[in-house]
Amino acid sequence: MTRRIVGGATAVVLIGLLSGNVLRSQAPTDGELKRLNDAYAQAWTKGDAKALAGLHATESVRIGADGKVAVGRAAIEQALQQALTGPYRATRLGVTPGQTTRAGQDVYVAEGTFHVAGGMPPAGSPTRWRYLQTLVRVSGRWLIAGDAVIVQPPAAK
Repeated sequence: MTRRIVGGATAVVLIGLLSGNVLRSQAPTDGELKRLNDAYAQAWTKGDAKALAGLHATESVRIGADGKVAVGRAAIEQALQQALTGPYRATRLGVTPGQTTRAGQDVYVAEGTFHVAGGMPPAGSPTRWRYLQTLVRVSGRWLIAGDAVIVQPPAAK
């Protein structure tokens, strides 16, 4: 009986140690985050709303700069298509990541800034935003599960 308890306790400790390593290894690396940001910027520059939506989880939620909420890849693709064929047609996007914080196993929250250049956004259209994203690992790939765009006030003159 004692032998079973010791064996069971050893198994619990071993599982605990392995779980800790698994949790640490699930954090997105700087390289993974850079690839996600680069893919987003490249798809934006190409005007490829489908590729942008593909960077989102299936049931992702996005709040655009206009405050409209899109839920799911199809709705996110449609919202981005409207922006990329409308006020942000032929623009380039720059992404500057900020902090990334662990919210749970395979869930991180990231913030940073976007800026657009080129094209001819209508007067008054924002060209700088902050973003807040919830990132999740799905089948070994980091995807955006939540995306909130926050319009930054114009720089003081």
